[in-house]
Amino acid sequence: MLLGIVLHGAISFIPGAGVIWGVQDSRSNPLYGLLLASIHGWRMPLFFLVSGFFTAMLWRKRGLRALLLHRLKRIFLPMLLAMVTILPVIFMVSGYVRSQPAIEPTAASESGAKIDVSTAVVYGDLITLNAYLQNGGDVNGKDAFGSAPMHVACLFGRANAAKLLLAADASLEVRNNDGLSPEELLALDWGTTAFIAQLVQVTVDKAEVLAGRKQIAQAISKKTGRRVATTAVAGANKESGGSESLILGLFYVPVFHHLWFLWFLCWFVCGFVLIVKLLQVMHVPAVSSRWLTSGTRYVWLIPLAAVPQSFMASGSYDYGPDTSIGLLPLPAVFAYYAIFFGYGATYFGADDRDVVVGKGFWWKLAAAIFVLFPIGLSLRGPDSTGGRVMFSVMQVSYAWVMSFGMIGLFHRFCGAGRFWPRYLSDSSYWLYLTHIPLVIALQFLVRDLSLPSVLKFAIVCSGTTALLLISYQLCVRNTWLGALLNGRRYPGPDTNSQNPAAELLQESNK
Repeated sequence: MLLGIVLHGAISFIPGAGVIWGVQDSRSNPLYGLLLASIHGWRMPLFFLVSGFFTAMLWRKRGLRALLLHRLKRIFLPMLLAMVTILPVIFMVSGYVRSQPAIEPTAASESGAKIDVSTAVVYGDLITLNAYLQNGGDVNGKDAFGSAPMHVACLFGRANAAKLLLAADASLEVRNNDGLSPEELLALDWGTTAFIAQLVQVTVDKAEVLAGRKQIAQAISKKTGRRVATTAVAGANKESGGSESLILGLFYVPVFHHLWFLWFLCWFVCGFVLIVKLLQVMHVPAVSSRWLTSGTRYVWLIPLAAVPQSFMASGSYDYGPDTSIGLLPLPAVFAYYAIFFGYGATYFGADDRDVVVGKGFWWKLAAAIFVLFPIGLSLRGPDSTGGRVMFSVMQVSYAWVMSFGMIGLFHRFCGAGRFWPRYLSDSSYWLYLTHIPLVIALQFLVRDLSLPSVLKFAIVCSGTTALLLISYQLCVRNTWLGALLNGRRYPGPDTNSQNPAAELLQESNK
């Protein structure tokens, strides 16, 4: 959970990420994209593995009814509370920082490349766009999501920006990650357009977008001599487009934002209860621990997780599992994390007190970071079936090996009931729920400073962590909110409070 602060703190320093994040630092560097991918590839898979483990522990110690009540109090209620408090603050902070122009909009990144121009196109910043082009910026350069500036202009109907790009000989044949050309985006239905705009938090007006697209079509026709269709022309499928946008909205509209993992846990716990009941009726024997703790586990875990992974990370910049923040979980994402949750729940029954799965954690972590991760990155965006199979296998291998390596690492150095790991573990729930508004605010404050990006990144991460730890100690730990998040609190100087998992571990040891 604490790595979520590092992950989100790095986004503003990734070239082009400001389009969806709202803050684009003046000292961007592609290395932060590698940092994000390296964390994202294993962080949430391991989280769901551990969640499955403790779900099975709660069931064994307290029964299914107590399990459901516990998850209702610790997961579902905090999620609802955060949705009506933290999420509105995120949208307010994001809206404010988006409305503030950058002091150094054309500053060069630390890698020598210009800051991605997509943000300038989205907001019609012609001064920045013109400076970008005049300073030798790539008119067809793709952002982190595979879109060239002309794609962005056509999607949002930014006619003036499109005319400037056309004058600079922007290609009309360049394809984005979905295989679409800029012209094809001119005919995109309004429902899908509005959905994309909401997803990336860009305010759009239907009349303005359609009028802008019409002007762009006219400019393209004037340049090429051929007729170009727009949304206004291609409006015959209005009803089907509306139903499609409704379905897309259920899957993609950011209802839960960064709270999506809590919503997934609600689904997984309910599914766990149903499966336990079914297995009890069918008298299915337990899985042999050999399949869960020996090296044999990789033989079935890697291919199993590679199946849903093959439906994700389709872009040339994508790595790891997709994120599902809508009301309905995306099937591939749901299946992927369900495999890790299911393994964790089954692994509890193996009674692996010696943590055999974490043995040799040093070589596991080294192999994952220096072999599996680089190979997976090099295989991104494959076109062939064989390439996609290899890409998926390498990604899930990284996730599994990193997960088992981290389990071994923390068993070795953070066990024995030490106070500070327990304290950070307790606080991490609060820190993750509340960190994004503070991260965005600090990113905005340092955005235009003429400091090395690594220093600004450290300010964002350490400042967020320090401030939220203070708020946790003073306002959460020994209050009703702390009890809601982590269970009973014991105020006083001798507090060695534990989360429910720690309490169950003590009971198990007894």
